[in-house]
Amino acid sequence: MKVISVQNSKGGVGKTTLAINIAKSLSMGCSENKVILYDADPQRTAYDWGCIKEDKSFKVVPIDNPKLLETLVEKGDYDYVVIDNPPAMSQFFITSIKLANYLVIPVASSAFDIWGLSSLIDTINMISKDFSIIFIHNKIIRNAAIGSEIKEALLKIEINKKNSIFDVLFRQSYPKSSLLGETVFDTDDSHAKAEIEFIVNEIINN
Repeated sequence: MKVISVQNSKGGVGKTTLAINIAKSLSMGCSENKVILYDADPQRTAYDWGCIKEDKSFKVVPIDNPKLLETLVEKGDYDYVVIDNPPAMSQFFITSIKLANYLVIPVASSAFDIWGLSSLIDTINMISKDFSIIFIHNKIIRNAAIGSEIKEALLKIEINKKNSIFDVLFRQSYPKSSLLGETVFDTDDSHAKAEIEFIVNEIINN
């Protein structure tokens, strides 16, 4: 079992959209992977999305107790567990770190998002547990100068964990599919599908 925790203490960076699309891609494995998405965000956006989705390839379960999350993950028989965390440095963050094999950190193209990473990175560097970091430069606006500056800032982050960086462009297929209880895999946007598949391949193959 691999646990993927999607986390950023700042809201509005696209955590939930990435979480549901990553979960969907993981469920599409050739061995019909058993996947569950735990929605630990009090806004319950992932769970609300799960209530209208017709696709039954993975479950979306709301959870409001970090200890219960730990128990469910440790006793579960899933191939992949995805956790959509609250946008805060909460007990869920500590619990998710304890459980995670991969910490997915979306960062939007904004100086505020880079500045907001400092406390998160400091916390990660103090944790001795071995896990990998996947930074996702998210909602990139094509040809915008800030995009290259954010990428450079991400490359300069000093972190004591194995890490990689992936790009996800701002595409209408992400919000449009979410509103319908779908993912980009239900659309004809091959570029969006490829973006998610690149991220998921990192999780599956490493």
